[in-house]
Amino acid sequence: MTRKFDLGGSFGIMQGRLSAQTDRGYQSFPWESWEREFELATTRSFEHIEWVLDSWQVSENPILTQTNVVSELTLESDVKVISVCADYLMDTPLDISEANSWTLLGKLAVAMQDLGSGWLVIPCVDQSSLRPQSSLDRFMKAADRISHELNGTGIRVTLETDLGPQEFSSLLAELDPEVFWVNYDIGNSAALGYGYDEEFDAYGDRISLVHIKDRILEGGSVVLGEGDANIPEVIERLRDMKFNGPVTMQAFRDVEGLGVLDKQSRWLIPILDGKA
Repeated sequence: MTRKFDLGGSFGIMQGRLSAQTDRGYQSFPWESWEREFELATTRSFEHIEWVLDSWQVSENPILTQTNVVSELTLESDVKVISVCADYLMDTPLDISEANSWTLLGKLAVAMQDLGSGWLVIPCVDQSSLRPQSSLDRFMKAADRISHELNGTGIRVTLETDLGPQEFSSLLAELDPEVFWVNYDIGNSAALGYGYDEEFDAYGDRISLVHIKDRILEGGSVVLGEGDANIPEVIERLRDMKFNGPVTMQAFRDVEGLGVLDKQSRWLIPILDGKA
């Protein structure tokens, strides 16, 4: 596929944004339409789909049970699965004493290697926030095992947290820099009131994956351009630092599906083209 934009190493879409929202939640795996999303992604020039692995029937998710089918779809569509968003870990954060969660992580690592997926997003927000000291202690114990489990796989763990710039930088200083990186979510940072310049100055060299999203300060997701995220300036900062990781459009989603996605794409494309 010929690259449409020069931002990052690949421009893609979060799984589910090509489908209507269901009653299973705002960001949930699209069981009824996941195969069709590859075709839809192709027609919109997306280079990758960031796979969503949520808690609903997690052990039956096709990335684990039908890896060969997923692989065939990536070849047919030329849309890769280069990153996986492990949303199930928001409900059941990794704990060194929970054997089942490590078994699942091991299976996921194998599937990701089969698909050539190099980025694993681990969200440490909401119920898995690292702000309680007990949660941070649990995570730090798990981090050593994560490094061991993923050693030699080529998989980068990209953390999404609600920590402030200096707090996050301090945490990263204690983690294996070969394994642990940052998932920079433009919308989440705006909702938390963090300034992108301070964040990039604190840990910009560890940013490995970017989510394009818009949110209201202390509020939820909104259509791109209607919230408090300064998306054009962040994208320009990424260009300046020659960011070469995946950039995933994690835009607003509703029950209509493609209509709101295409509306947001029309707003975003001139910015990605450098014409806005």
